[in-house]
Amino acid sequence: MHGDNGKPSGIAWHIGRLKLASRVMPAPLCDISDRPFRELARSMGADLVCTQMLSAEGIVRDDKRTWSILDTAGEASPVSVQLLGANPDTLARAAQMLEARGASIIDLNMGCPARKITGNRCGSALMLHPGLVAAIVKTVKRAIAIPLTVKMRAGWDDSAQTGMEIAQICESEGVDAVTIHARTRQQAYKGRADWGLISGIKAALRIPVIGNGDIMSPPDAVRMIRQTGCDAIMIGRGLMGNPWLMRACNDAVNRFIEGRIADESQAPGDEQVLLDDGTCRVPVRVPFYMKEVTLGERFNLVLWHTRMMVAAKGERRGVLEMRKHSQHYIKGIRGCKLLREKLMKLETLEEIGALFDEYRRWLAGGAGTMQDVRIVTN
Repeated sequence: MHGDNGKPSGIAWHIGRLKLASRVMPAPLCDISDRPFRELARSMGADLVCTQMLSAEGIVRDDKRTWSILDTAGEASPVSVQLLGANPDTLARAAQMLEARGASIIDLNMGCPARKITGNRCGSALMLHPGLVAAIVKTVKRAIAIPLTVKMRAGWDDSAQTGMEIAQICESEGVDAVTIHARTRQQAYKGRADWGLISGIKAALRIPVIGNGDIMSPPDAVRMIRQTGCDAIMIGRGLMGNPWLMRACNDAVNRFIEGRIADESQAPGDEQVLLDDGTCRVPVRVPFYMKEVTLGERFNLVLWHTRMMVAAKGERRGVLEMRKHSQHYIKGIRGCKLLREKLMKLETLEEIGALFDEYRRWLAGGAGTMQDVRIVTN
């Protein structure tokens, strides 16, 4: 529901019969959105989380690797499970199997731009086949009792921007919500997202519309809600190494919806602060919500995330996969290049903890222990 000013009329909202408390959610990211990442997102205020995309063919054929990607056993609800495929009957059967495994929502992937995906008419290639989209949505919707959503792009390229048409087809065939990543397949993740398309689709549809693309700060989150009237926002790459962004965007969006701020200009942005490492104070610009986050807190989060990875995947694989996250967590801190190089060579959780201890000693110049490096205001 939306008020007269076009913005959502309350914090709580629904996808089908599923009531949600937050209007900010993490996007499903390949090789990123595993169980540990979803738990981390929840700790930062996410309500609805989503798995990595799963092959419908793999599910139906009982492929062990595909099922290993699911990793939702015992996970708190709600969890959306994203399905990839192009065969309506196979997608429907896979959706039924995932519903039986406890999925809260089935999300159809119509946005992946990777060639190995689109070459099989899957992902964003479906944007070129409206008739097939209609058949897929109709068949899957009839097969399940839980909500069905679609994550789609603006279209295939500039000459085939079918986003509006596909969104309307999805609604007419029973989809409960659509997420618009407002870039074409040709753009991939480059260039600017077309928020005007999100606004147009929101005006044309009655079901919830979730906006995705170029949300890198709380002001971005508020601006998207205000400009497009979308019901919720989805954040992708901006969360990598910066899960605090989830919490900050959620707070800013809530304040806007409740009328405590009028627009994005009243949502704090970056601020000039002094980075105090115990030996010197260097002026830098950081997001306001990171001012009080110590290096100790960053390192503790890396270690917590790594422990979850190790518990889920074993120490060797967990530590190896954590490397892609840890380099984002330390981005921008003093000596991060050397620290990153060292992290890329480690193979155990104990070694990571020891490296952070070494880093603290290095910052202190060898003068014994030091307090956590803090970002403090002038």
